[in-house]
Amino acid sequence: MPRADWETNTIDRIFEREGLYPKQKISTILDVACGLSLKSQYLEADIRVGVDIYRPYLAKIDAKVPFTTVVHDVRKLDEVFLDKSFDLVLMLDIIEHLEKPESLALLQTAERLAKVAVIIETPEGYVPQNIDIWGHGGDEFQTHRCGWDKAELEAMGYRVIRRPYTMQNIKRHTEIDVPVDIHLLDGIKHLAR
Repeated sequence: MPRADWETNTIDRIFEREGLYPKQKISTILDVACGLSLKSQYLEADIRVGVDIYRPYLAKIDAKVPFTTVVHDVRKLDEVFLDKSFDLVLMLDIIEHLEKPESLALLQTAERLAKVAVIIETPEGYVPQNIDIWGHGGDEFQTHRCGWDKAELEAMGYRVIRRPYTMQNIKRHTEIDVPVDIHLLDGIKHLAR
């Protein structure tokens, strides 16, 4: 997504329109698979920790807010973070990059790490991609491996907003032409602690 979209369609704005964004102050955010975008920079918080497996993405983060990064496999977050370590766990554009069982395990881990809420964003259905659209050589990490639908996320306790989205018109797959008009699923799960 282009930076202009990140700044305009921030996660808090998307959920506030529906009355779903947490009302309490968010002090700490874990930005899972933040890549070079660190979308948590557009949310109010005192501490932002971005974690990604691919160091070249972390080295390219351009943020105007304080943050720190951790190079680590997001499938093993419980190796580096304790339960209830963050108010908000943000997982934007990651669960489609893992095999479905790995994504389900990651969602469970995120729910243990968060005190207030877990927020996810993923394309609706399976959107083929096997090219690093950023151009930094991370094709393996940019490949889409599964798809999600609204009902399946809602069955796991997420409140889901389905919205139309037009992706950048760039090559995403080595063999398949991928349509640019899709729907995104933005989900939030409030945690009772």
